[in-house]
Amino acid sequence: MQDQAVHLRGGYQGIIELPATAGVRPLGEIVARRQAGSRSRIGVTVHHALADAEIAWRAFEHEAIGLGFQTFDWIKAWHVQVGAADGVEPAIAFVSLDGVPVMLAAFGIERRYGLRCLTWLGGKFVDYNAPMLSPDFAERVSPEHFAVMWQKVLAQLPPHDFIVLENQPSHIGATVNPFVTLAGDVAPDKGYVFELPETVDEFYAAFRSETRRQDRAKWRKLEALGALEFRIAANGEEARRMAADILDRKASKLREQGVASIFEDAGYCAAYIALAALPPKRQLLQVAMLTLNGEFLAGSIAHVFRGHATLMVHTFEGHPRQSPGRLHLLRLMETSIEAGHLFYDLSIGKLPFKESFCAEPMALTNFVVATKPWGLAAANATRAKFALKRRVKASARLMQWLRSFRLMLK
Repeated sequence: MQDQAVHLRGGYQGIIELPATAGVRPLGEIVARRQAGSRSRIGVTVHHALADAEIAWRAFEHEAIGLGFQTFDWIKAWHVQVGAADGVEPAIAFVSLDGVPVMLAAFGIERRYGLRCLTWLGGKFVDYNAPMLSPDFAERVSPEHFAVMWQKVLAQLPPHDFIVLENQPSHIGATVNPFVTLAGDVAPDKGYVFELPETVDEFYAAFRSETRRQDRAKWRKLEALGALEFRIAANGEEARRMAADILDRKASKLREQGVASIFEDAGYCAAYIALAALPPKRQLLQVAMLTLNGEFLAGSIAHVFRGHATLMVHTFEGHPRQSPGRLHLLRLMETSIEAGHLFYDLSIGKLPFKESFCAEPMALTNFVVATKPWGLAAANATRAKFALKRRVKASARLMQWLRSFRLMLK
């Protein structure tokens, strides 16, 4: 009978369901309740400096399911140039089950409303916030088990007054993002990501014949004006030069529209340029430019990680009737298809050109909660801000008013 004993910390193998006894819960029910928290030993280690976490982080991301935004190189570039200067304190949580790593969550503590706020590292340098997960995370961790895991993580993190985890995607690859199982709200923005076909011909077949004809005609008209070249930076030095030029042009264009942006911030620009200079084996950026007779028409900085390309920066100027911005995008997507990328991501934020490529945007989630009584006002203010932003973005009329107001303030 030794093999049939009930081990509440084990895998519950060989359990015998005894006959029901009046007033006593069935053994299976007791086991199920215990299983979520006791099936595996949950270990949590929190690092307070990127240097302390680097070895374990790089080792875990090599095999993990995740987004390039949460790679060590991406977060380091941001923190060195922006986060540290802003006083953001890393709180990088490694979570294991029975000694095997299953999750890396790169949190930080920053000041908001004069209080300590727990948030994801990366700030505005990250479009999608999520953990990195082991490939078998979904099999090993149920939503109930994650709820227990989350409480253990919170207990190990530095003291904080409220939590703001924003722009969290529903999935990381094919795996459900466990953080969206927390009681969150729909974020104001959505992500515009779509699956790429296997061939360029299939990609263009999705457009109306009239649209295809117009795109070809515009390309030919530009070619008739001289040397038209679409180029992707071939090395780190070229990527740095091109990225610096694209970032400066993007900042100028947004400034003309009365929009404040991270591209005005020297720290964020330096972070992009630092990423562009990474060695080939660790390269995350794809920097591209479309020129006519050597003069700039369009440029982009995309983030490429494990078959997922994300457009981070896109700007264009001159020859508006020939739509150089769209032609540049089409070349980018052709390049991704030829490289075997699985997804193209036009990033967060609603724009007409994104809807022409992606019919079903991806909903994102914000999780905001107070962890101390004095953090309640800050959490409520943050939720109210997100709700207002969501309402404005859902109304074409309000968005037009906002654009007009920005131009008045120039």
